[in-house]
Amino acid sequence: MKIFSIITLVSTLLLFACVSAPVVPAKWDLESVSLYYSGYEKGTEIVSVQQSTLRAVLSNFETGEVDVLDISKPEKLRRIARFSLGLGQGEEFTSVAFHPSLDLFAGVVDAGIKRGRLEIRSASTGELIDKVETGFGSDAVVMSSDGRLVMVANEGEDFWFDQQKKQFFKARGSVSIIHLDQNGQVEANNNLKLADVTAREGFVIEEQGHYLEVEVDWNGDGKISKQMDFDGNGVIKDKKVSLGRFEESEVFGNEAKGERKILIPIVGHAPTLLEPEYIAISPDASWAFVTLQETNEVAVVNLINEKVMGYYNMGVTAHKADLKNDGWVQFDQSITALREPDGIALTKDGRFFVTADEGDTETSAKAEGQTLSGGRTISVFNTKTGKFVGDTGNQLDEMAFAHHLYLDSQSGRKGAEPEMLVSFDIEGTPWVAVGMERGGAVMLISLADPEHPKVEALGKIPGEDIKSPEGIAHFMLGEDHYLLTANEMNGTVAAFKIVRTAPDARP
Repeated sequence: MKIFSIITLVSTLLLFACVSAPVVPAKWDLESVSLYYSGYEKGTEIVSVQQSTLRAVLSNFETGEVDVLDISKPEKLRRIARFSLGLGQGEEFTSVAFHPSLDLFAGVVDAGIKRGRLEIRSASTGELIDKVETGFGSDAVVMSSDGRLVMVANEGEDFWFDQQKKQFFKARGSVSIIHLDQNGQVEANNNLKLADVTAREGFVIEEQGHYLEVEVDWNGDGKISKQMDFDGNGVIKDKKVSLGRFEESEVFGNEAKGERKILIPIVGHAPTLLEPEYIAISPDASWAFVTLQETNEVAVVNLINEKVMGYYNMGVTAHKADLKNDGWVQFDQSITALREPDGIALTKDGRFFVTADEGDTETSAKAEGQTLSGGRTISVFNTKTGKFVGDTGNQLDEMAFAHHLYLDSQSGRKGAEPEMLVSFDIEGTPWVAVGMERGGAVMLISLADPEHPKVEALGKIPGEDIKSPEGIAHFMLGEDHYLLTANEMNGTVAAFKIVRTAPDARP
């Protein structure tokens, strides 16, 4: 009886220990593994990966070239080809996407005040396979997971000025929906215009004014002047001068800033201000979500009917931040800001879309309590309802500061500026990685609790020069996860490995 009791007691204690042993969540970090140098000082903007062949394509907006990289050994990224798109005068190579299975890539060309185009090219020879006209200001390009659908965000962001009418004009933004056949050639193309959203409930118009700072050849001399005697009195001063009108609103310029920073007001009933930035396609390619940064919206596109079904307003975020460029970094001031998202990605299960809230507009004054531009956050929204789920608050700037990468000069602007992001799962948990344009780094964010996304790690892009990461891509090598960032201001691509730092304490 005693022996039985002892055995029973020991068994019970062992079982209790097994059941109650705490599970320590895995911790993850970013390890820099290599840096590819293109040979150019800048221009490396967008990178896209073909997982099946472990290759990547890299766009260079300065040279109009594509680099094809071998990424099978992430510790030593290697260029295996370089192709020129043979751009014409005034054209710019703005984005690139690797086909998921065919030996093809899609490249986007912005033709200024003319319509842009999408080119389908061989990734082995650079040969042009097909091309199709897109909209004005063509920029970001994305592909569906099966490679049968391509979408292009046409920003239509160029302004021009009619001297006689004293009126500013711009093209309307649009989204190109392009269908490819099984060989990667164009089957159909639709340039989808965006309807006015500014009159709808929820759209935010600030009383003190939000503006776009844009370059405009105001005097028609074919140049963008750094300073300009706008009022013609023979003296250039640091003062605002009325230059004309856009839609029904007055447009101002500062003589000391010339034609580089003309202030276009964000106003209601101006559908031409809808400028698509980036696109995320649902896993089944039936829906797309398009960021409209300047108007703080996400457009919802039904890809079956090819119609805009509605718009989600991104609202505002409120948290602590450092808002003063005064030589001291103290995250003790309150900020309320329009999110104004740039990058967007969907979680693998399609339940949420996640935005990088960079900001794009400027405010007329930095008054206390004024709603500012750019949330300085990563935000999570429900894809079906557009309902806000959670954001990172001030974690991005605080993480940059902890790694000595936060610039106080950005405090009064938009902080470390989250740019583009990519979504993926690690061991069944959704994550996103985001490039920090002003921080020269990439950050890793857990969505294990979507209501409270957590910034877990930072990877510094090697070097002490300005990097400005723009494009970002994720790929796997075996069971290991890797990230690539295209750093447009120093001509490089950085590779990072996502590494476990604290293994699970599982029995």
